[in-house]
Order: sequence, then C-alpha cells, then structure tokens
Amino acid sequence: MKHVLLFDLGGVIVPWVGIESLMERQGVSRETIVETFAQSETFNAYEAGLCDDLTFTTEMVKLFDMDMPPEAFAALWNSWVHPPFPNTLETLKTLRQNYTLACLSNTNALHWAHLHEMVQLEDVFDDCFASHIMGVAKPAQRSFQIPLEEMGVSASEVLYFDDTMLNVKAARKQGLETYHVDRHKGVLPILRFLKII
Repeated sequence: MKHVLLFDLGGVIVPWVGIESLMERQGVSRETIVETFAQSETFNAYEAGLCDDLTFTTEMVKLFDMDMPPEAFAALWNSWVHPPFPNTLETLKTLRQNYTLACLSNTNALHWAHLHEMVQLEDVFDDCFASHIMGVAKPAQRSFQIPLEEMGVSASEVLYFDDTMLNVKAARKQGLETYHVDRHKGVLPILRFLKII
C-alpha cells in the first residue's frame, strides 16, 4: 500500500495566479510567460536559493517592463499566492491519521515566508521540501531524490500530485505514482477520484 502522499503546493494546495496576472498585464499567452520564466537565469537561480530577494525583484521588474520599484513587485509577487483551496487543509489534516503527508514545491524565499503567514505548514505536513532550501528545483532528478532519501522511503511507496505536466512526467521517471492536478480546482477532486477521501 502507498503510504506517502507528496504534494506540490502552487496549483495543488494553494492557488497561484501569477502567470494569469502576467498574461493579462503583458497581453501574451501562458506559454510565453512560462517560457520567459524558464529562460530567466535569475528566476531559476532564485528558485534554487542562489540569489537574494532584491536581485530577483529588480530583474523581474526589468524582464516584464513594469513601472514599479522592486519592493512593490515583491508585494505583487506575494499577492499572487492565494489562501488554500476550500476544505483542503482540513482534509489533509484528517489524512495524516493514515498517511505520511509531505510537500515538494518549486518556491522561493518571498513565497515561502508568505505561505507560512497563511498556513502553518508543519501542522499539515510531516515533511516540507522547498526548492530554494534544497538548492535544486523540479523537474531535476535530484529534486525528487532528496525527499525520498530524507523520508527514508522508496519511490514505489509514494503518490505524487502536481499541476505541471513536466514535473509529473519527471516524477514518473523516478518511479513515483503521479497524478496531474487541475490548477483551477486543486487536489481534492483527484483524491476523491482515487477514493483516498
């Protein structure tokens, strides 16, 4: 029996509307925004904990040609992380009676602090793995190996939930049983489908 439930955070536990907001501001497609982030050395370094908040926010203002100081972008950046999807935290707390719960998130110092203001993550998850603390981000192979090693479990014992198909496919290659989450609905519909709840 699978006994570890491993969750991405943005789009799975909490809504993250940054891409949609930037699409509206920039007048471009989702793919364009995703590609812009993917090609930004500063963004990738920030998610791996390799640059500071000011370097990141200054670069993002330039990258998206925003007329605002870096401090204002930091506030905007955090505003895109919304409170958890309805009933999700309550459901997860109940699941901890029968499963080990963990999160694995591509995140950064600003969002991590903001998340902790909204949610006591340690009250929900047995283990928390954040890319900027691990020093590596999904879909890198090592990003999945670190949680398995630190939890002392094999990939075959884990169910993994993510809203980004690239990460889902990468986790599957590592032997995890993976599920793609609709980022507009969060993880509860998948958990119901699997009869976990």
